[in-house]
Amino acid sequence: KWNLITNFGKSTSTLSTVIGPQIVVTSNAGSSNYVLTQGQKIGQLYGFLMIHSVDATAPDGSYYIPQAQQSLYTVASNGWVVNSTTKQPYVTPSQYSFGDPNPKFNMSFINTLSYSNLVSLDFQIDWVNGNHLYNQTKEWMYRDGISGDYDTPITINGQTGAYTAFYRGVYAQVSRNGTKNYFYEDASYARLRNLSLTVNVDKIIHVKSIKRLQLVLTGRNLVTITKYTGYDPEISSGTGNSAFDRGVDHNTTPNNKTYQLGLNIGL
Repeated sequence: KWNLITNFGKSTSTLSTVIGPQIVVTSNAGSSNYVLTQGQKIGQLYGFLMIHSVDATAPDGSYYIPQAQQSLYTVASNGWVVNSTTKQPYVTPSQYSFGDPNPKFNMSFINTLSYSNLVSLDFQIDWVNGNHLYNQTKEWMYRDGISGDYDTPITINGQTGAYTAFYRGVYAQVSRNGTKNYFYEDASYARLRNLSLTVNVDKIIHVKSIKRLQLVLTGRNLVTITKYTGYDPEISSGTGNSAFDRGVDHNTTPNNKTYQLGLNIGL
């Protein structure tokens, strides 16, 4: 027998009314900023932008880099605009919203497979698509120069090297500890949440004094598929149950991978 339950959910929150200008608040998780603007989604991070094109334009149509200065910059092999001479990334002097961090949808697939009342396999797969996290853990590793990214070479104007100027510049340009879209990552994931194998041993081995003998093997958070570069795409370091402070990963302990072995005996 195979029983399958599929759950689908989608939710988001929009700030309907603000009296006065937009509100910028700081996350309890660290120095990250959130912007609360009338008519926009709640939970949007607000910060400085690194760009992917020398002639990229701001929301008002103006160039981020004035045309007269664009010849000083180029696009590195990792896709970010950098100064050709200093190798430091370009960071906008003004701050902007990073967009809606809420997942496009959440799904769960809950399965139970059983055979002849002898063995049962239960497992749950969770899928969260379109979620975003601000990886402040990585930002502060860049600050201290202890991120493994510092050893990753990039090519700038035909020259390849692990340019410390770039990685240090990601953290320090324009604003140290400033919220930057470089650390704003897609945190979509699929996770094997639970896996449980139950074997009714009493169906195989008959003991007069024992009516029930059941062996149960259980695992939790066994496999996670994600492009997020932090420890866990599911965690959030902000204020508990906050309506907006829920999109920052700041050195929070990830979900544990656990295994359990159980034996149920009925007399």
